[in-house]
Amino acid sequence: MMAIHSTSSLSVSIPSIDSVLLNKIIDGCFEKARDDYRVNRFFNNNSLSEQTKPLKDFVKLVLNGAKGEALTEALEAYFTAAFARSNAKPSLVTGNDFVFLLDVVGGRDLQVITPLCPCHHFLLKLEPNDDNYDVMMEHLQATLNELSLDKPLADQILAFAESGRESALGRQEPVS
Repeated sequence: MMAIHSTSSLSVSIPSIDSVLLNKIIDGCFEKARDDYRVNRFFNNNSLSEQTKPLKDFVKLVLNGAKGEALTEALEAYFTAAFARSNAKPSLVTGNDFVFLLDVVGGRDLQVITPLCPCHHFLLKLEPNDDNYDVMMEHLQATLNELSLDKPLADQILAFAESGRESALGRQEPVS
């Protein structure tokens, strides 16, 4: 049985952000990320609008206080739109094909991965880490600077994005 992290505990309020501004922030951040060699490998080849629409929907749900199944469905849509690959090919032997053997023989610590939803595996199998998340935070900061947001609002948005680090990287404790 796969452990899934609960999205029902999300609670955030950023009262002075409207849909137009939210759309500009997400589009700007994604444009930068897709052009950045440090993180663009995570994204699939769908158009920017196809990738960002589900994320915009998810963030709007969170900001409006939605809970439970609605959030999970929005996350499923986002992870599928941004990270799922339709060009699955059988793997030739790569460096990651036998990495599980390191876990078996004690070569590295076992890491328990806890997806937010089943489609989160589209991202998690690419093994994002804190450095990748930091790059995304850089792009968010740059986008907020370009939009000339007030510092208190920018700080709220950055804190909201930072609060998702552990969950996005699959390190959140599962809910029983």
